[in-house]
Amino acid sequence: MSNLRSVLAATALIAVGGLSAIADRAAAQVKIGIATAVPSMETAELRAFQAFKAYAESRTNGGIQVRLFNGQLGGEREITEQVRQGTLEMGLAADGAIAGFYKPIQVFSIPYLFPSSPVAWTFFDQPFAKKLAEDMRQKTGIRVLTWSENGFRNLTNNDRPIRSPDDMKGLKMRTMESPVYMTFMRSLGATPTPISAAELILALKQGIVSGQENGVQTVFDFGIADVQKFMSVNEHIYGLHAVMINDEFYKKLSSDHKAVVMEGARILASVSSTAKGALASEYLEKIKAKGVQIHFTTAAEKEAFRKATQEPVRKFIEQQVGEPLVKELMAAVDEARKTFYGE
Repeated sequence: MSNLRSVLAATALIAVGGLSAIADRAAAQVKIGIATAVPSMETAELRAFQAFKAYAESRTNGGIQVRLFNGQLGGEREITEQVRQGTLEMGLAADGAIAGFYKPIQVFSIPYLFPSSPVAWTFFDQPFAKKLAEDMRQKTGIRVLTWSENGFRNLTNNDRPIRSPDDMKGLKMRTMESPVYMTFMRSLGATPTPISAAELILALKQGIVSGQENGVQTVFDFGIADVQKFMSVNEHIYGLHAVMINDEFYKKLSSDHKAVVMEGARILASVSSTAKGALASEYLEKIKAKGVQIHFTTAAEKEAFRKATQEPVRKFIEQQVGEPLVKELMAAVDEARKTFYGE
């Protein structure tokens, strides 16, 4: 009997020890919530989020647990605010949404800033973007882990084909809640109307606005192509996403976990950016199949748009953040172009 008691006691100790180990492991797990305003559908953002989750969890053997939020936590302004406050660990938001918390990021919204995606990718790996991200971290508590492409933005509407700046005059156009984008529309003679992404389709259906501007994949994925007649691929502004994390949360991570989160963020950006660029032509065909009349802006037409919009928007941004910062940006973009093309 005494032997039986000893065995039972030993078994109990092992069980308690096992439960304790499980509890310790659970306590040691780092839980990361990461959010985007994009709904749960087969988008570049969702594929990128899934890649981040798979990488972070597998590289840490479950030490990091990632929960994905696709459209459940509000728009990009709300996501940015939650990351800033620390109620959400990570998020993906466009520069236009972040501008309400950090004005200097508006410099990236200057029309026709980058001639191509690869030049933009080169730029965002160089000192200017890193310097701006560090300033943003210090002033907002939001750390930009990396930058991701959101696709060049294009014009759609229900009134007429847009081939020149004059064709925009009088159109009522939806914009993000960003004064930069509103300035862009006014420079073309259009009337900007800030409307949230959640209300955009209804506004287009009801004729509250005639058109809007967005990246190619967004036009298809969000059903914009279902309620628009004309599209001009004029690529007026390079759409940018910040992969961001609450800085205090990041600082508390172990060095190993910091490395994995940083690596995972780069993978997220790579998946999303590649998909946005590589699948653009495929998505344009899908948009065309819905009956949307597509005009591909020529080099001469694009130059006319650049002349009409770049200077007014640049001057507005200079008023917001100062002329020296804008000059430094333009020089850095020129350097990135020369670096990429080997000039």
